[in-house]
Amino acid sequence: MLGILLGAAVLGVIITVMEEGDFPGWFPMIMCVLAASVPAGIVNALTPPALFFLGPAVGTACVTVAISYFCQMTVRRAFIAASIYFAFQVALGILLLYVLK
Repeated sequence: MLGILLGAAVLGVIITVMEEGDFPGWFPMIMCVLAASVPAGIVNALTPPALFFLGPAVGTACVTVAISYFCQMTVRRAFIAASIYFAFQVALGILLLYVLK
């Protein structure tokens, strides 16, 4: 649950900066994070470890549609926001890997 809220906060900040406006709200951001995490997790569970890039690719595609819908952004800008979000997630994962090692 904490990961979902942290992800929603990060994604909300990314969208706020891109749109130069207010925070979109917790419900749309939580829905966007779930739209990113659930398909990525399912794809990662069903594919071999050598295809590790498929989960984030599917997650990025799904969250692009969710951001575009919930935040009324164009698909191009939503894709940029989704890509920044997944780059942050990957960087955070690598950082935690080295810190907890």
